[in-house]
Amino acid sequence: MPRPQLASTVSLLEAAFSTRAGEPLRQFGYDLFASATDAASATEAAPGAIQGDYVLNTGDTVLVTLRGQKSFSKRFTVDRNGQLVVDDLRPLTAAGMTLDALRRDLTATVAATWPSTDAFASLAEVRRIGVLVTGAVHRPGRQEVSAFATALDALSAAGGVDRGGSLRAVRLMRSGGAVMVDLYALQIAGATGNADMPLRDGDRLFVPPLGATVAVAGPVKRPGIYELPPDGAPLSASEMRDLAGGALRPGRGRLVRFGIGPSGEETTEEIADPDAKRFGDGDLLLIAPEREDRRGEVRLDGDVLRPGPRALTRAKSLSGMLSRADLRPSAYFPFAALESTAPATAARSLRPVDLSAVLNGRDRRQLSEGDTLYVLGAADVDFLTSEAVLALLRGERQPPQDACPGLVALARILAAEPVGPLATGPQARAAATLTGSRTPCPPLFAAVPDLLPLALRHSVLRLTGAPRPGFYPVANGPESAGARETIVESEAPHYELIGHVRRPGTRRLPAGATLRQALAEGKALKRDVYPLLGIVERYDRRTLTRAYLPFSPQEVAAGRADRALSDGDRIHLFAADDIRGLVKPAESKTDTKADNKADDESEPPMLAAVLDPAIVAVIGERTVQLRGAVRDPGGYPVADLTPLAALIAAAGGLSADADPTVAELTAANGTRNAIDLTRDGTRRVGPGDALRINPRPQALEARAVAIEGAVRRPGRYDIGRGETLSSLIARAGGLIDDAYPAGAVLTRESERRREKEQFQLQARELERTLALEVEKGEPVKAENVALARQLAAQLRAAEPLGRVVVEADPAILRSRPALDPLLEPDDRIVIPKRPLTVAVSGEVLHPTAAQFVSGKGAEDYLNEAGGPTRDADTGRSFLVLPDGRARPLALSSWNHRVDVIPPGSILVVPRDPRPFDGLDATKAVGNILSQLAITAASISVITR
Repeated sequence: MPRPQLASTVSLLEAAFSTRAGEPLRQFGYDLFASATDAASATEAAPGAIQGDYVLNTGDTVLVTLRGQKSFSKRFTVDRNGQLVVDDLRPLTAAGMTLDALRRDLTATVAATWPSTDAFASLAEVRRIGVLVTGAVHRPGRQEVSAFATALDALSAAGGVDRGGSLRAVRLMRSGGAVMVDLYALQIAGATGNADMPLRDGDRLFVPPLGATVAVAGPVKRPGIYELPPDGAPLSASEMRDLAGGALRPGRGRLVRFGIGPSGEETTEEIADPDAKRFGDGDLLLIAPEREDRRGEVRLDGDVLRPGPRALTRAKSLSGMLSRADLRPSAYFPFAALESTAPATAARSLRPVDLSAVLNGRDRRQLSEGDTLYVLGAADVDFLTSEAVLALLRGERQPPQDACPGLVALARILAAEPVGPLATGPQARAAATLTGSRTPCPPLFAAVPDLLPLALRHSVLRLTGAPRPGFYPVANGPESAGARETIVESEAPHYELIGHVRRPGTRRLPAGATLRQALAEGKALKRDVYPLLGIVERYDRRTLTRAYLPFSPQEVAAGRADRALSDGDRIHLFAADDIRGLVKPAESKTDTKADNKADDESEPPMLAAVLDPAIVAVIGERTVQLRGAVRDPGGYPVADLTPLAALIAAAGGLSADADPTVAELTAANGTRNAIDLTRDGTRRVGPGDALRINPRPQALEARAVAIEGAVRRPGRYDIGRGETLSSLIARAGGLIDDAYPAGAVLTRESERRREKEQFQLQARELERTLALEVEKGEPVKAENVALARQLAAQLRAAEPLGRVVVEADPAILRSRPALDPLLEPDDRIVIPKRPLTVAVSGEVLHPTAAQFVSGKGAEDYLNEAGGPTRDADTGRSFLVLPDGRARPLALSSWNHRVDVIPPGSILVVPRDPRPFDGLDATKAVGNILSQLAITAASISVITR
């Protein structure tokens, strides 16, 4: 049976007292049985722990060991007659004897029977006794326990006392009377309370229902619900407090008694005398200290080494509370915040503090009880320019779902004051031009949410003179000094590193500083910086103009070029991937396909979106085009004359098929020269030049061809330049005996694209002709318009095969080499087996494949297909021969002739264009219908 989960349930009594006390209260003492298990594992004592004065009885098992003339080790049980019968010995009386007495008797008997033999006896297994447990327990009934078991063991074997049962009035009944067992005495005072009384076989334990109860709540060591003694005598407040383990806080406390009146109402009474016995059944004692606040304390928190309380007697002023030894290295000096309590309203408020003034002794502001000084750190200040803060300042009034309390407080202020200083002031305007960091919310703004809006109100925007441009709070900032100090730029000479560098930002400009020093000889650059072009943006205060000076980061880092810097210079470095995205390859500019028109009008690259348009123009003007056999051809902007080797390295190097000896250089003035890169690698190119690296001639085509059908080795074959169909058939093992070369099918991708474009052109022409007919005002039937549009849709959806008419008979190709076609990559050749049918398709009643009979004419095959439909145009019928050629058939009475029809041919009857007779496009429609019929016939051939 599983053990009941006592601690996981709440009794009705606990629920009632918890509701009255306003805090959860549990019944005391029942956790004693929380780990109760079955008697076999919980109450059985180890035999080795049994002393020699143990009195044996029926059922005990003794381990007898003999060593000497007779040797064995066996177990023997005391039988119902009280005797212990050992092999080859007289029966020994054991019941009623102690274990020591049995050992002496056994030793004497063994010595008399087997001289020189030692005897040993120990208790191997204790007998079991039966105890009846009834009343409020989880498993009432007879319990099998050890002979050493106590009343507590028997209760545990029964699963413990139920919360509706008494712990103070358990009765142990045996012949001769009853004994009261008090489990409170065991748990509170450590006394046994008869709980350790040994049990006898046949004893009975009865657990009566729970008696009178009281409860203790408040700051005590053991709040809970307690059962009164069986006599039901009332308790005093002091005794109740002792039951609960005493108060948590020393000192005077308020004692409040909540009792139940005669009509069930709850009464409240202040207890002045703690020794007065006023608490009876159902009463609740609530203990509360007279004061729980902390006196004489101020606090220091934030970016300090030892945050926490300080004694007001030792820190009566700000300067006395804080010293430099208390601050972390990252502490921020221009701004801190002091939180104080207003005496009149008891409201907490934050005021800015200049930490430098406090440390220098200029701010000796007196502190009051409960004041807290918050010191900001570098991470707190950096969060003011985070993307989460900037997003709210830009107008997003809803913070993220996982936003910290500081962001929520800022969002509430911005929503409540849409025209306030934060929502419309310089901070909001500056947020539109700043790029925020992705730092998480610091713990200080989570603990003190109002500190974030306060710091922003007192912030200035430092664009220079700071490690990172952004908001920096100042104790005497814009909130008090006005917006004129919102943007701060240093007067000291400086320069700024922007873009793809390890540590972007503003630096002081030493006298005589150069570009190479600013780039730390290349160490300041990131690994994937674009090496051929950087730009120095310089502002001339005399002419009030800007100049953009290009330079090569590669040349500067190598010490082959340098430039002196001026005050205010901005050095732009770019990532290689950004430059490649900004300067598109020249080939893409000549792409005029309509399908790519939308791509050409897509959003500009990210770099173009964030850069000054003038810088983007400079990059475009200084581009060198690199084409041909390089890994990444396209445009590459350069600062000035650049070695060819550096340009090719920026493009990823030469491709595997490059021929460096036959490169071609076209200068910006139009002159063209052939160069050998193996000898002229140091030659330089400049903006506007173009370099082409020619590939080596390839013996093999880039892609293979496929040959299928009636050849001995079908499959895909690599082909060389100028390879012919006869060569491919020979490589495939030649034709098999039943091959039908007259019906060979060669499909080619270039031809398929040409036919597809032709279909598209015919569809547009049909729609244009239809539109002209409508504009003329000529009466056009609605069904004709619908049919024409349907026909145009069919043309656009048609997928031509790109079949090329070829001669595939090896004998003919050997005798007439001019008919042997050259192969192209991705060609597909199908050599069919000799067919035995002639197909009839198009506008016939039953398209079919009729059996070929030599001498049978077109009319015969047409009749076997049921004849033409009423929409058929028999005068335009044609025959598709097995090799793909088409020729007209003469089926009309006025131009009838007999045609020879070979096996594998397709007889096609096109649709009559009569519904379009009213249109000028009737002739074009007829051609279109024929084209669609030929396409359908070709598909039927290739899919046989």
